[in-house]
Amino acid sequence: MDANEVLRRCAAGERNFRKADLRGRSLIQANLRQVDFTGANFTNSDLSNSDLGNANLNWVSLRGANLSGANLRGAKMPDGKMHNDYLNSANYFG
Repeated sequence: MDANEVLRRCAAGERNFRKADLRGRSLIQANLRQVDFTGANFTNSDLSNSDLGNANLNWVSLRGANLSGANLRGAKMPDGKMHNDYLNSANYFG
């Protein structure tokens, strides 16, 4: 699935992207609020300045993903913890 398809489907109201293969995709400044990405693969993707508020990122692969400036308020992260802030570091290696 390419980045344009993700953005188009999100804009249409789709929120289920479980186990999506999004490796290396550029989703800069994307509105991904409340999307369920459980088990998705974002390895080496660029999510900088994206809005991932209240998104479910449980079991997501974020190795090498750029989350600089991303809104993670209320997002459930791969470790199962909730975040309530913006991520300042450029890459996620958790």
